[in-house]
Order: sequence, then C-alpha cells, then structure tokens
Amino acid sequence: MTEHEQKSSQTYVEIIGDTVVGKHLIFTILISVVFSFIGFFIGRELIFPRIAPEEMVQSYSLLLGIAGSVTGLVINTFLFKPKRTLNETASTNNELTEIYKDLQLDMEEERESILNDPVTIQEMKEQGFYEMFIPDEGEQDRSKEKK
Repeated sequence: MTEHEQKSSQTYVEIIGDTVVGKHLIFTILISVVFSFIGFFIGRELIFPRIAPEEMVQSYSLLLGIAGSVTGLVINTFLFKPKRTLNETASTNNELTEIYKDLQLDMEEERESILNDPVTIQEMKEQGFYEMFIPDEGEQDRSKEKK
C-alpha cells in the first residue's frame, strides 16, 4: 500500500473542533497516561519515600506525575506531526462581501465601524488588510450603482 493510499484510508475523528486521525488520538492518550502513571508511581515508591516527609510523598509524587504528563506531551509532538496544510490567499473585497453574506452579517455596518475608528484604520493598514474591508473609490462607486 502506498503512502497516499494509507493516508486516504485513515479514519478521522472530530474532537474539540479539530479533525484528527483516530488511531493517533488513542496513541497520544495512552502515551500521556502511561508517562503520568510512571512518574507518579516512581515518585511514590522509589524517590520520595527516601527524601521527603511521609505526609508530602503523595504531593511530590503527583508533581512527578504531572512532569510525566508533560514529557508525554513532548513525545507526542514529535511522534505525530500536524497533517493539515494552510493555503493562504489574499482575499478580495468581493470575496469578503460574499463571506459576510453567507454568514448573514452586514458588511456595510462593518465598514462603517472601521471608518469611524481611526485607531482601527491605522492598525488594519499596518497589518495589510485594510483594503480587504474598504474598497477603493472606483469599486465603491460601482457597488452603489448596482444597488
């Protein structure tokens, strides 16, 4: 089976608003749980009974279990790389207007609020997306003629 066929045959699961490979999700949970328990039990049975007061062994062991959980997180980030690719394209004013229509939002109201706030205008110009929301004069005239 080729790599492309393997990727297309994987089962995806939606969890917390993200889509992941189900098998990878199970492995990440298992790795995190195993490292947490290992940290906790090593702390409780081997390390802290020798160096800490008896009433603090559980607390210190819990901290070592949390450290094990963080270790599992680091291991998971190296084992399972993100699979999504983001394709950024510059949106035009017309595309943005269509998106606002699909979302049932008022683009003119948004433009008004931007134009009434000079701080917002300055920030949008600095970030380079002012032109997406506010069309140039020629475009504004054409859109008014259509209405």
